[in-house]
Amino acid sequence: MAVQARIAVLPPGRRELDVRDVTLDAPGPYEVIVEQKAFGVCHSQLDRVDRAGRTEAMVLGHESIGTVVAVGHRVDYVEPGDEVSTSWVPRTPLAGRAPVPSRVVLGDGEVASTHNSFTWGTHAVIDEQYVVKVPQHIPLDLGTVIGCAVMTGAGAVVNSADVRAGQSVAVWGTGGVGLCSVAAASIVGVDTLIAVDVDDDKLELARQFGATDTVNVKNVDAVDAIRALTPHPDGTSGVDFAFDCTGIGANIPVGLASVRPAPKGSGRRGGANVLVGIPRVPFELTGMDLVGGGKSLIGCEGGSSDPERDFPTFIGWSLDGRFDATRLVTNRYRLDQINTAVDDLRSGRVRGRAVVELQGPNGE
Repeated sequence: MAVQARIAVLPPGRRELDVRDVTLDAPGPYEVIVEQKAFGVCHSQLDRVDRAGRTEAMVLGHESIGTVVAVGHRVDYVEPGDEVSTSWVPRTPLAGRAPVPSRVVLGDGEVASTHNSFTWGTHAVIDEQYVVKVPQHIPLDLGTVIGCAVMTGAGAVVNSADVRAGQSVAVWGTGGVGLCSVAAASIVGVDTLIAVDVDDDKLELARQFGATDTVNVKNVDAVDAIRALTPHPDGTSGVDFAFDCTGIGANIPVGLASVRPAPKGSGRRGGANVLVGIPRVPFELTGMDLVGGGKSLIGCEGGSSDPERDFPTFIGWSLDGRFDATRLVTNRYRLDQINTAVDDLRSGRVRGRAVVELQGPNGE
């Protein structure tokens, strides 16, 4: 069945989105149409909005919550009426079929596409691998951001690094993803949990998610401050894990310097710096700090998460009161304010996560 929808389209060569009325054709064999309740506005989408020389129309976004209203004839995972959260990480990547990127035919015959899923609109037509069934009446804010912010930030802690109780952690960058890393480390039970940022308001929010200490890099040398907070009986200092949620290349060697080295001759490994944000430019490391300290640099994509496995865990944290996604969502918008949301994100006016709430079928 065809569905009437309003979606945000990024025209070629522009940095401002248009909200357009479109007709979504019946879903393809493996596609589903989701009528959305809310979607997140992720910082990573700025790369696509601001990319110079783009010659094609695009649809954007990759985290949301909604209800399935139509399915393709080869879809057997969900059916109309199911509540789902969407993501950009496929649910069944080893199933032998690569998910098909979303595309939308616009009213003038032009095609807007993306490289995986899209969510910025009242409805989304996406490959069924990008949806995960969630319980009815899941907290709306959690369902909206679980498919990127929560999955990436919390997943980095529990999956990529396998942080354990009693260890020490520093999180560099306490936006939406970083706050999820802070929350996960607190839930796991680390002893020392240090939030690092340039914004005192964000650092105060990080304390609400469990940070035991905060470091504003505008005021102090962050590495010295972290080392002072993490002395060890063997004479070393530094955290067991640093999570770089900034994506700023210059921060990576500094984050590596903040993790503990292995004592020489101990036969042990040093700490690890986990790259959660995506560096956009080349960066340099000090070889002796990495090799001489027995340290590790760990990359992770989407928190090394398996959505079908991990979403129930994160939902459980919310339902038992250990994680409050309502605090994470600090900025709320309507669909017709999508460009304001993007500009606020670009200008640093979003403390946690920005979401667009869809109050009715027209997003009004």
